[in-house]
Amino acid sequence: MVKFLLIAIALGVSCAHHESLDISPSEIDGNWRTFYIAADKEEKVKMNGALRAYFEHMECNDDCGTLKVKFHVQMNGKCQTHTVVGEKQEDGRYTTDYSGRNYFEVVRKKDGALFFHNVNVDESGQETNVILVAGKGETLSKAQKQELGKLVKEYNIPKENIQHLAPTDTCNQ
Repeated sequence: MVKFLLIAIALGVSCAHHESLDISPSEIDGNWRTFYIAADKEEKVKMNGALRAYFEHMECNDDCGTLKVKFHVQMNGKCQTHTVVGEKQEDGRYTTDYSGRNYFEVVRKKDGALFFHNVNVDESGQETNVILVAGKGETLSKAQKQELGKLVKEYNIPKENIQHLAPTDTCNQ
């Protein structure tokens, strides 16, 4: 019984550490672009990686009970557009299917930028932790970049795995 309580306490502390932020349609609805992405399995977010998502548009429905995300990926020089709808779960995370099962949430909001954490479980059962930073502007501020540095450290993603996506987006030119 003591062992069970220790595990429950550890899980509670772990979950409290990475709490989902509430979002509203006024913050979300509109055109977005991905600035940076990082993953603990870097190959998933490198050029031609299935999780290298270039956001285009997001919208909330049902008081953000669902989050619709339109994005594209570049595979072998070809642009592929996808739209997914995340369903909000009791724990605040959204779930959707794309390149496996995804569990994502907004973990930070800073000056018009949203910082997402996603756990992707691919078809083979392999988990990948991803941090994606999207915004409506042209670039990130120094403070926003520092926030990204803190987040990748929090989620045990090597800093060298951070990919700057904005200059590599050739689909929307």
